[in-house]
Amino acid sequence: MMIRKCSLLWFFLSVFFASITLLWWVVIEFHRDYQSISPHHLIGNKPAGVAALKEGGLPCSFLVIGDTSGSETTETLIEMALKKDRSSFMVILGDFVKKPDIWNHRFFLTEMIAEINPSFPVFLVPGNHDIDYTGLRIKVSERRVTPEIYESLYGARNFDFIFNNCLFVICGVDLEKPTQYLSYLQETLSKKGGGKKHIFVFIHYPPKGLADHIEGSLPIPKEEEFFTLLENHEVTACFFGDYHGYWRGQRKGVNLIVSGGGGRLKPSQPDWGKFHHILKITIEPQKFAEEVITIQKQSELEDAFEEWIFTNIFPLLGISARVYYLIFAGFAIVVGYCLLKLAGAIRPRS
Repeated sequence: MMIRKCSLLWFFLSVFFASITLLWWVVIEFHRDYQSISPHHLIGNKPAGVAALKEGGLPCSFLVIGDTSGSETTETLIEMALKKDRSSFMVILGDFVKKPDIWNHRFFLTEMIAEINPSFPVFLVPGNHDIDYTGLRIKVSERRVTPEIYESLYGARNFDFIFNNCLFVICGVDLEKPTQYLSYLQETLSKKGGGKKHIFVFIHYPPKGLADHIEGSLPIPKEEEFFTLLENHEVTACFFGDYHGYWRGQRKGVNLIVSGGGGRLKPSQPDWGKFHHILKITIEPQKFAEEVITIQKQSELEDAFEEWIFTNIFPLLGISARVYYLIFAGFAIVVGYCLLKLAGAIRPRS
């Protein structure tokens, strides 16, 4: 009886430590992905991204998705969109991380580059989850993503470029100076909007005037001035995130589209427009077409585990690969010891 109990003990210990060893190998694989990130990637608002665009005239298409928050659902949506006709670039409408922690941002970059690996530039609209403006959200200062850290990672928060004679304008609303976005938008539209086939504007926060059920984290300041600016410059469409769903409308010829269904959907929000989606926008000389690609919620266990590793294990152990391999070797030795003890416990005695 004692031999049987010892056998069971060493068997369960062998299985336990073998499982831990396999899980640690997964940690090593994630660490490899993180270390393989090239500094020359095309994620963010940098001149290199604009230079990588391949002009071919109209028609052309681009992708829009919002509030992705490091979600497996987002990865699946983007992969579905990539299987369709080639798009020229993608815009993420903000809140692409859960909180403004540097390791959440490193997780986002690793997922985008190692998992999705888009062949085109990805431009970013800063959201309220992406930057810690006040210093109150992230207590550890060296992990806090300030506006300056954000721009060192991704480039300018306010950004514009011309592609196929169309103007694209990304507006970052600074929560400390919330009306400055209007000055940038007005200057950009005045100087660069003339004679363009189409003008598209991207901003994280939707105006409260769109619909009663759309309640974002920040009522966009001076929204009537904002609407008037879009209308006076004959903007083709303006895209918003923040609200975790889909909505579209039109005001005086300007298409207004909310697309915040890339990741988590809030249980508390109304059901109208509450579904996971990514938009494919096809631009033609006189119009644009909008395709809404949808999917049911995907299992988030893998990405949740990977994000936990990025935000808890990597900051604790650092970035040296040697440490991770030494820990793996230690677990493997323990497994070997448990197996030897198990073999000894079940070996028949003479």
